[in-house]
Amino acid sequence: MTGKPGEIDTRREGESVTVAVAGEIDVTTAGELDAAIREVEETEISRIVVDLSDLSFIDSTALEVLLRASIRHRQDGNRLSFVPSKHDSVTTLIALTCTAEMFE
Repeated sequence: MTGKPGEIDTRREGESVTVAVAGEIDVTTAGELDAAIREVEETEISRIVVDLSDLSFIDSTALEVLLRASIRHRQDGNRLSFVPSKHDSVTTLIALTCTAEMFE
């Protein structure tokens, strides 16, 4: 990695919780992302937003964390949504892996 280290910030806004992800998330930080999302899932909060807008790099391990979260929420009332990354490296990986529909 040569960019900004991964940062995960969770904040509550009314009946919504946002998990904001920034920098580079890879095998070394994917577990932190998974833990942050699962912690919010265990609450009764009505809406969970995973904000990827400042995510500049994601590897396959971190992508798997996001895909598994998306699958869980489709089975559990669909209260999860994503704000897409504005960085080409992330959007390219999502396009190449044909997983864009998981984040809609």
